[in-house]
Amino acid sequence: MNRFRKSTVIVFLFLVGTAFQFIGHAHTGDGLAAWKHDHPNKIQFECENKMVGLPNDSESRKKKLPVGLWGGEHISMEVTDQRTTIEYDCAHGTINQRISLDRKGRFNVSGTHSPERGGPVRQGEQSAGNPVRFSGQVNGKTMKLSVRDSVTKELVGDFTLVYGAEPRLRKCL
Repeated sequence: MNRFRKSTVIVFLFLVGTAFQFIGHAHTGDGLAAWKHDHPNKIQFECENKMVGLPNDSESRKKKLPVGLWGGEHISMEVTDQRTTIEYDCAHGTINQRISLDRKGRFNVSGTHSPERGGPVRQGEQSAGNPVRFSGQVNGKTMKLSVRDSVTKELVGDFTLVYGAEPRLRKCL
């Protein structure tokens, strides 16, 4: 009986090892397979002699606002990897982060809004800007944007922007 148990354990270990080896070499249609788990870093897989990083769950859910020019009536929005700058007819603003979109294309980020006036700017005159919330939703190449003062909750403006469109600004005089 003792010999039978040893044989059973050896067969069991062999089967478990084979199963893990099979799972480790399983492929999907694109040549990769992954187990869902809570590992905080990217999962590495070897595929055709290259290491490929797959995003973890939190990375894959976050889409970013496309980099480039978004234009609309009375507004221009230039999106880069690090920040977004906004130009209005008589104001400008900044968002000092990359804008992330949720699954429905919505966003809500803080930034600044600095009113401008016509005429020359005095030496050393520069406004730090008022804190505002930029919220909106992107659907395809169209964005609905709402800008609201963070302190007074007053609406600065509602805008419709299109990715790649030329802005139509009338700078204040």
